[in-house]
Amino acid sequence: MKLTEADADLFLDLTWSLQFFVNNELQIIPNVRTREDYTDLPTAEKIKIRAKIYSQPELIDRYISANPDELNNEHLTIVKQWQNFVEGNFYIERFLKGHTIFIGEDKVYGVLGLHEGIDQFYLKSHLPVYVKAVLLPFRGIIVYDGLMQGYNVFFGGGIKRSLKETYMQAKQNDKIITALGERKALQKTTKTKTVQKDWSQEIEQILSISKKLKGGNGQPMINSPVFSLVKASIELANTALTDPSDFSALLKDLKKVERAASKVETTLYRMD
Repeated sequence: MKLTEADADLFLDLTWSLQFFVNNELQIIPNVRTREDYTDLPTAEKIKIRAKIYSQPELIDRYISANPDELNNEHLTIVKQWQNFVEGNFYIERFLKGHTIFIGEDKVYGVLGLHEGIDQFYLKSHLPVYVKAVLLPFRGIIVYDGLMQGYNVFFGGGIKRSLKETYMQAKQNDKIITALGERKALQKTTKTKTVQKDWSQEIEQILSISKKLKGGNGQPMINSPVFSLVKASIELANTALTDPSDFSALLKDLKKVERAASKVETTLYRMD
């Protein structure tokens, strides 16, 4: 959930270079004469300069045009892409193997740490946490810019469930954002679709068999409602297979499953 050491060093080097340039241009913090002086500034001072950059993103173009550090084209492109930043307040909802989940304004982002994973700063048992951060693109992924501010607030079960549902919905619909700007657009156009297995033959066979299921004639009372539940479930599976985008049809079949399940439950409660 973090960059390699080399990438983290590069990211911070470019970050401090941009911020040092902006401070020299605007004289936000006086008497900062060298990059080393800037790097040694406390976080609170750097946040002032960071805020100025993202309130005036044209400063990034000014830095690129001046190129005071004689960056190569690749590194200039990295800095240029920072104009696709996302700034705001986020909930850190969970830690995954590949990234940390940030949720902000109903969008879900997969974010990596720099030299340390974000899970090194917050305990899993304390999630969700509420933070102010800037998310930046970096070589096709998303990182935070190293100056994250936390809020000392706690959340009840309602907020936790809502955030979990937001994450689960994004995951189900492949809407977790893992890139920003041009690279994100490129990912959308080049993403290959997974070859789906054709289950139609198996579903047809199960449908055919299910039609033969009948209760009554001295069978246990539970058989009839259970068989109805089986048939309703197979009809739902068939609709999901043949027309997975027809939400109305899927919902209609789901209601049949729920009614059938309710009859099973009622029968079970009536049994001696």
